[in-house]
Amino acid sequence: MNTPYVSIIMSAYKPLKHDIDTTIHSVLNQTFHDFEFIILKDDDLPDTLLLLREWADKDIRIKVIDNVKNIGLIASLNKGLDHAAGSLISRIDVGDWWEFSKLEKQVNLFHSDPALHLCGTSLVLVDAEHHPIGYHNAQTTDTEITKQLMEGSNPFAHSSVMFRKTPFRYNSKALYCEDFELWCRYSQIGSMANIGEPLTHYLIDTSGITGQKRSLMIENTTRIYCFFLNALTNNNFSFLEKGIPITPKETISYLQKISNQWYSKAIAASLNHQYLQKNGYLVLAVLSNPALIWNKMKRLYCKRRYL
Repeated sequence: MNTPYVSIIMSAYKPLKHDIDTTIHSVLNQTFHDFEFIILKDDDLPDTLLLLREWADKDIRIKVIDNVKNIGLIASLNKGLDHAAGSLISRIDVGDWWEFSKLEKQVNLFHSDPALHLCGTSLVLVDAEHHPIGYHNAQTTDTEITKQLMEGSNPFAHSSVMFRKTPFRYNSKALYCEDFELWCRYSQIGSMANIGEPLTHYLIDTSGITGQKRSLMIENTTRIYCFFLNALTNNNFSFLEKGIPITPKETISYLQKISNQWYSKAIAASLNHQYLQKNGYLVLAVLSNPALIWNKMKRLYCKRRYL
């Protein structure tokens, strides 16, 4: 078998059959065919392995790696990168799916721009039943994307990205914000772009891991952001290959759990254009977890100090 040009990596933890079928179908039916699809089973459920092997029997491009037990998303993705043979890496999460021309359009963009190292797309936002509930129009130029990073905002949806293969790996210390941390490092080795078309359907699941751990994600992202700005100011790029050396926040209090629930409700209200309810939920989230304000102030301080 020839070496594939693109390696697609997905980690599967206790997936719903409907979600994983939708995701895999969208990958296998891409108009660009020269890829391998590395799927890492990251749970201890025999049914997950059976489902993935049924798909692998249908298409030789699928490679199933059984972690046997849950090792976590970051370790699972790094394991996928270690097995990846492609020159370009693409990511997708269970429940998300692509327009059939997504890979082709990104590969063409990489061919046309040798300096490009990281590329995403705009999004169609979908609910748990896969119904569209909104759109996200991503910034497209390197200048706009760099500005977003410098303001502490993530310019890329993880399931939309394609990036050049490098020795870089996801940082195990960047808990719940491993993508943002990796994009910070990629921003220093090449240019970035987003395709303006909504080629990625992105599942909004406020009950998922991101919603449950949102306060940890915000705290760890803030630590990464401030270190990143400090390093750039001091022309210190020693962190690029191994990752930003932060001490991550790993535990969550009862009040933070309550705050995360209010925050998730605020996001859902915003997507439904219920802005009054959204503001009310945000107030309750902050009252439950005042550290949200502290992290906001810390970001503003770092931005003013280092930019």
